[in-house]
Amino acid sequence: MTRIVPRQEQFRIDYQNEHLPALFSKQESDADFSNSLDSFYPGKLIVEYVSGSRLTLLIACENLKDESLIQTIKEQAEQGVRIYLLLGDKNANKAAIDTLSGRCLIRTGVSQQGALILVDHTTTQAQGLLLMSGQPLVSADQSAWGMQLESQQTDDSFRSFCKLFWEHSNEEYLQQNQQQSSVQHPDGVVVTNHSHQLCGTLNDCLGDTLEHLQAATHSGFGASGDSWRLLLGTQSSEISKQARTGVVLSDNRIPSLLLSNEGNWLLPDQTDFSAANWCLKLSTQQSHKLEQAYEQAFEEAAWQYQAKTAIGECDYQQRLRFADQPGLECVVEDVREIELEGISTQSIDSFLSDDVKQLASGVTAWQRSQLAHFIDYDVVVHPPYCPEGAKPDALYQAWKSSEQDWQQRLEVLTTAQSNIDQQQDGIADKLRGFIKGFLLGQGQSVKSLNQEIDVLKNWSVITATPAEREQYRQRLESLQDKIRRRGADTERELDKAEKNQRWEQRRDALKADQSKVNELLKQKLSDLEQLEKNKAEATSQVERKFSDSWVAVAEKLTEQQVNEIEINDLKPEQFLAEALPEIPLAAPKDADELEKQARQEAIQQAKSRREELKQQARQACIKIKREALQAMDVRQANNWKTVIKEKVWKKHYSAFERCLADREQGLKKIERDIQEAQKTLDNSKVDQEQAEKALNEHGASFVYLQKQASDAFAKQLGLKGNTAAENQFPWPSEELPAEGTELRKYQQNRYLVVFDTDQINQARQDAERLNAKIVCDKESTNA
Repeated sequence: MTRIVPRQEQFRIDYQNEHLPALFSKQESDADFSNSLDSFYPGKLIVEYVSGSRLTLLIACENLKDESLIQTIKEQAEQGVRIYLLLGDKNANKAAIDTLSGRCLIRTGVSQQGALILVDHTTTQAQGLLLMSGQPLVSADQSAWGMQLESQQTDDSFRSFCKLFWEHSNEEYLQQNQQQSSVQHPDGVVVTNHSHQLCGTLNDCLGDTLEHLQAATHSGFGASGDSWRLLLGTQSSEISKQARTGVVLSDNRIPSLLLSNEGNWLLPDQTDFSAANWCLKLSTQQSHKLEQAYEQAFEEAAWQYQAKTAIGECDYQQRLRFADQPGLECVVEDVREIELEGISTQSIDSFLSDDVKQLASGVTAWQRSQLAHFIDYDVVVHPPYCPEGAKPDALYQAWKSSEQDWQQRLEVLTTAQSNIDQQQDGIADKLRGFIKGFLLGQGQSVKSLNQEIDVLKNWSVITATPAEREQYRQRLESLQDKIRRRGADTERELDKAEKNQRWEQRRDALKADQSKVNELLKQKLSDLEQLEKNKAEATSQVERKFSDSWVAVAEKLTEQQVNEIEINDLKPEQFLAEALPEIPLAAPKDADELEKQARQEAIQQAKSRREELKQQARQACIKIKREALQAMDVRQANNWKTVIKEKVWKKHYSAFERCLADREQGLKKIERDIQEAQKTLDNSKVDQEQAEKALNEHGASFVYLQKQASDAFAKQLGLKGNTAAENQFPWPSEELPAEGTELRKYQQNRYLVVFDTDQINQARQDAERLNAKIVCDKESTNA
């Protein structure tokens, strides 16, 4: 067994015959114009130059910021030198304006490239200096190419200065910090000797020179053709575009020159055709000197152009700049030693058999940063690794789920067995007598079933062959059927025992109900007979109660009430004891007093007697009426009621009405009690018939009716009722790879991880079957 580890490889590649694209090859010399131009002026020399002015000083530049120069100009002005300053933007020159305005005549608003300084221009000692950059006037630390002007050139530049000063500026400062609009030259329009130093005129002035251009530095300003030579600085942005035969590069600072048989020019380092350019068309003497300098500089330039070069043609430590990438300086070594980044092979076969040079071919082509005649490579070749984010393939979980499903099914059967055992153990003693024989036959069967469960539990779905799985699946199905039948038998026998018990309990209850109903029937019959026997006596009691209450009501009537009652046409007149005496006539008017008095007493006695007799008759009548009223029976009472108006009866005789109503209710109650007793008796007879019928329907002996087939009991035991569903095993369609290898998945791709070479052959078969790529585990391989 050989563990798979990365291959440590070393090899050499010969690059001598590799051809390089267009490039610039460095030589020991370099271009040098310092002896050809008059000066290479640093700022401190300019201060000395300005200090030499005695009458006039003219300075033209974009920005005047150097403090020492500004102070020198101030001192010169205070000594009486007339100073004219032509500057660019006023905001950029605030410090100079603030210090020098009022002492110098300052004008602003003229954009300029380069700078011009004229000293004592009206004298025979006139001097002119043309700078190709205005940086020395900004900072004394800066320097620039410069040219001392010849006499004619000084006059020409003076006129250009006057033209720009008087006609192109827009603001002037005569007094300190007091700005005003500029005015024209007092003598009118300024006439210049040439226009190439004015604003926006240089491009036209260079037309003939560019058309017949022979040599240039910095830029050819769009000159056509490629017959002219070009010297560029290594920092120039023109290199990639201009690279060709006739172009060389210099690491040194070079002036901006245009050389042509139509005239030679010295230009500002940064030429702006829209601004004023302090340039110089060279005189014959100046041209001759600079042409010679250019020839020498071109030959000595550090970087010479080569269109085609093989690496083997380059010397040891040769430095190169490629035309399309001039900013990168490359070095050619004789032999380089390079340790490559590890190579990851795409397949296990490639890792095991492919040549290292072939595997590294994608990273061993010559490179500009690693130029050499020979390169010795050191590299580690890695087998294909499984992605770091890969997880175990879902197939493992699927088989694990299948194993869990298998064990779960067996747990369900174990639980079912336990539930059946508990169910049988929990059978009440009063039921055991019904199924004693069934329970005695369960012991050996239960032991056999539990042993089969243990055997199936110790078997593994994952490690088995398909044939073994089918065999054990059938054994599980058989076991499920046996346990289900055991559960069903237990359910059936328990159901039979419970129904038998309930049948006997029902029979006893029906018999008890029948006995109770019979006793109740006897009681109800006795109650009815007693009511009928006592009916006459009860009726008599009601009549007596009526008579007593009627007499009592009559007794309570007042004499006035009795007197007002009309009964049997009784009148008080019928009870007069004697005839009513006549009342004597009154004495005549002419009778004497005695007679009148006697007659009056007789009248009074007659009236008293009459009243007495009437009162006696009324009392007798009342007594007879009360007695007649009290002696009335029910019929007489009702007849008497009919002769009295209903309204009067209700108002004055309500007590008698209550007596009649109470009698009526009493008689009705007697009848009602008898009727209710008869109804109760009839109901008891019905109950007796129903009880007898229920007992007959219950039957003389128990007959077991098996209940309809149901899976409820199986579910109660933990078994699925649907046997078809039980037998559906979710086994994956794919087998796991060989033991010791690992199947993983990342995104949608499968990877089969191997750890030693002995696993390769079987892994190839498994990988093809599982549509997986054979890889190694990075952590274990590099451990």
